Amino acid sequence: VFITLAICLVVVLSAPVEQVDTQPPVAILESTHEKHEDGSYNFSYLGEDGTHRHEEAVVRNQGTENEYLEISGSYSYFDANGKEVVVNYKADDHGFVPEGGAILPQISLAAKQVSEQVSQPDLDYEKPPKV
Repeated sequence: VFITLAICLVVVLSAPVEQVDTQPPVAILESTHEKHEDGSYNFSYLGEDGTHRHEEAVVRNQGTENEYLEISGSYSYFDANGKEVVVNYKADDHGFVPEGGAILPQISLAAKQVSEQVSQPDLDYEKPPKV
């Protein structure tokens, strides 16, 4: 057993290490962020490579047992061919719905359909207390 383990260790240690090309970090040219006492927020950034992201959240049903964040936003990047890919999204108490860019239309449609369904409350679930 010891000899087998030693042989395996030698094989693993003698295996070639794959060289990974690293890219320098992308500088952030613009950045904003705001967080409000009610839990709502917004932020955005723009990278020197043209990538960007923007997101905002609004509190819905504030102060009730059914309080949730309604989030909307977008992000973009450039693919390997230099084409800009833009994705828009929404998220709320019914789910996450991405659209555009590399998101298949079938995925967007399915997510939208699920988010539009009237959900039945989970009677066994209790929200954790607010801190």
